[in-house]
Amino acid sequence: MPPKLTKTEKQARIVSHLRSTGTCHTLKELEKMLPSIASINGMQVKEYLHELADEGQIRVEKIGSGNWYWCFGGDEKREREEKVEQLQKEVDRVRSSKEELDRQLAVRKREKEEDEKALGPGERERLMREKAELEKECQRLRKEWLAVSASMDGDKGIQEMKDEVQEFQREAEMWTDNIYILEGFVRKVVGDDREAMEMLQRECYGEDYVEGEGLREWE
Repeated sequence: MPPKLTKTEKQARIVSHLRSTGTCHTLKELEKMLPSIASINGMQVKEYLHELADEGQIRVEKIGSGNWYWCFGGDEKREREEKVEQLQKEVDRVRSSKEELDRQLAVRKREKEEDEKALGPGERERLMREKAELEKECQRLRKEWLAVSASMDGDKGIQEMKDEVQEFQREAEMWTDNIYILEGFVRKVVGDDREAMEMLQRECYGEDYVEGEGLREWE
């Protein structure tokens, strides 16, 4: 018993047969010849032809009172040429986009190098020292906050603990304001270059940097 054909194989047989005849056929003609060629039921012929026409594998035109079907070798060649032409246009478009992106990347790289030169080695070192000092102060405030939390065992009054917390918050806000003042100065130095500014923030703030926002809010 011959192996059962898949739907794709049946469609391929229909297309091959129409191409080999080199002429047009009515639906009635195909309903007689295709069942044995494609191993399909006569009632399925119209369905298969409709699907192949929708996919562009065969052509169909209404002439007079009925539809005529055909598939010429020249049509297949022309379709392949059109696809190759479309692919070539897409390749050219992608290549052009890549060249433009490379050009923009080169410009941004030059701008970054110029920004780094504008800061100067001495200014960069000063900012790094201030950043280290700020980190130490933040760590100190966190330790004090943890110590206050751990000591809430009744030795201190509620009001006294509230006053200490408020003092810590004021100190934290003061140092945060100092950080923002430094940020304003750095923005002027880099000429409001957002990308360069974000690069410095990532380097200076480390784990406390929040993408797109800057310094993480102290809680």
